[in-house]
Amino acid sequence: MHRTDSEESISTKNRADDLFFVLATGILPIIAQGAYIFDVFYYHTYGELSTGYEGLLSSILSVFAYLQYCVPFRSRYVRFFYHLFLWILSEVGTLGHLVSYAKKDDVLHVVLYALWATIDSIYFICLIYCRVFGKSRGLHVHMPIKQEHLFHFISRLEVILAIFIPVFFNTHLITMTRDNIAFYILFDFFAEHYHRFNGIKIKATLYIFVVAVTASVTTEWIHVARHEQRFEIASLICEIVAACLCYSLIVMQFFPSNFAQKKSRKSKRLEQITARMSVTTERTSDNRSTDQVSNETETEKVAKF
Repeated sequence: MHRTDSEESISTKNRADDLFFVLATGILPIIAQGAYIFDVFYYHTYGELSTGYEGLLSSILSVFAYLQYCVPFRSRYVRFFYHLFLWILSEVGTLGHLVSYAKKDDVLHVVLYALWATIDSIYFICLIYCRVFGKSRGLHVHMPIKQEHLFHFISRLEVILAIFIPVFFNTHLITMTRDNIAFYILFDFFAEHYHRFNGIKIKATLYIFVVAVTASVTTEWIHVARHEQRFEIASLICEIVAACLCYSLIVMQFFPSNFAQKKSRKSKRLEQITARMSVTTERTSDNRSTDQVSNETETEKVAKF
């Protein structure tokens, strides 16, 4: 690993030179994982007191934990230890869930968070490989977060916060999902790059991701209304599927083959321009031939006269 290596992503130098932006994008995922740990231990410590707090902080901030893949750190050493540290924080929170539910003999949630721990670990292995060891294989960030994206996420979160505060602090409503708010913001962010997607795999992954998030939210609210366990299980399964698809999108965006290259886009534009010019040329030639025929007809009429 080399200390001074940098990723050749879109506008990497501009983003990495903005010190405040680098600090903000680097610190926010750490705060998000810290909020997750806090909510886990707060829930299992004071959950029976019906305080009304149902993990609002981690639900709102979890979107930044997913955006760690494009934090513009230039050093490979920094990227390696940064992602490793975030993985440790994530596993600490999930381990807290596992231990607490194991003490309560809640098999459903033990299996659920064991799956979360496994999926998160696999994702972090792939992420560290792509960001630290994948430079020599041409792997770069192709869906980077920019300064305007950061403020856009914060404004969206403020609106969501205003909507969901009554839901989270209502003691009669129990939210089950962990990251659906983050997914709602992320698939909007991924969709901005859809025009650059190349191939059916990455496009289909985005579509199925949106469907899985919608299904998870729908079944969660049906469970809130009817209190039937089958809808709870369906919502939790859909959220795990959505997380797998989100992680898949993040890993896939490192590979250049999943994006249309600039040369191919230019060639397509040239083909379109050439096609338009040929159509214009044909129309011009047709108009000239028509004018010639009409002139010959008029000449014949004059001669007869």
